[in-house]
Amino acid sequence: MSNPKEQLSSIRTDIDGIDKELISLLERRMICSEKVAEIKLANNIAIMDEGREEQVLAQAKSNISEKYVADSQTFMRNLLSLSRLRQARKILPQQTVSMPKSAAPKPAAKVGYQGVKGAWGQAAAKSLFPDTKHLNFDYFEDIFTAINGGELDYGILPIENSQSGAIGEVYDLLRRYGLYIVKQTWVDIAQCLLALPDSNLADLREIYSHPEGFKQCYNFLKGKNLELTPTRNTAVAAELIKNSGDKSKGAVASRTAAEEYGLAVLVPDIMDKKNNKTRFIVVAKAPEYDEQSNIISISFATAHKSGALTAVIECFALAGLSLTRIESRPTGTGVDYRFFVDLDGNVSNPQTLAALQNAAGHCEYFEILGCYGE
Repeated sequence: MSNPKEQLSSIRTDIDGIDKELISLLERRMICSEKVAEIKLANNIAIMDEGREEQVLAQAKSNISEKYVADSQTFMRNLLSLSRLRQARKILPQQTVSMPKSAAPKPAAKVGYQGVKGAWGQAAAKSLFPDTKHLNFDYFEDIFTAINGGELDYGILPIENSQSGAIGEVYDLLRRYGLYIVKQTWVDIAQCLLALPDSNLADLREIYSHPEGFKQCYNFLKGKNLELTPTRNTAVAAELIKNSGDKSKGAVASRTAAEEYGLAVLVPDIMDKKNNKTRFIVVAKAPEYDEQSNIISISFATAHKSGALTAVIECFALAGLSLTRIESRPTGTGVDYRFFVDLDGNVSNPQTLAALQNAAGHCEYFEILGCYGE
């Protein structure tokens, strides 16, 4: 019977042979990952494909003995992370080349906003595209589908309010449709209580507005025994009041909406905070930025384990990049979250791009949503 050293030597010879095969197979897999990255880049598809990864993990589980299932899952998760990193290293630099030298709007651009005339989105559209005809759409998602379908070049969407915070639906749609942020602006918000010209405060029983409008005016509305009915837009609420002809109904909306629909401003500026602003973004099918662009927006998801988010943030800290905003959104699993981050920087800077690539290596999913400016 051979001694332990000889036994170990024999086994290690087998392991070395297996490792040689594994490394050769790893190289083949990374080449395939790069080919996948080229297709995703050409078609604006996110790096992370949760359905595909679940399929890979399930296949690994079914092709191994029960006693090694847990090991197979760990191995494949690490392999998938390497694949994502390889794709990120190919996709992220390519997203920063062959882009427009100027972020100026396209000639005769087709621009859309959500809501009806008098909406805050219309005010943002006029500010950003003053010489362009603006189309209005009923829902946020309509903007995304219109851009993907070629009906619009640009869409105007609210993404954050200085008082009530992020507008989660827009973040979710950015991820789902793979559009890019190409510009932003802040619009001063001054919500008012509107009603029919012959109404007064004592007549009101029901108030209409977008949920964000209610949040911004919480202190005014509380304790008044008013039924609050949400609408898809504050200007839509004003239009509903006009069409109802009902003195018991009011709306939380703008002075512009009051003028547009012939309503009276019963109480002006009813917001909890007077310096209220909403951040509007411009989204498009392709990135647009120049050397003056100074904001980078990214979306990513990490493994559900201690220190995962810290590892990503450290990549930015080591590169000297400042985070100006971080927002988390549940993925629907109940335990995992997707993060949306704004950074000061420009993706054409090599050090900045390297930091983004390093951060992507710590993520299960990583995507640049845009590089842009005010």
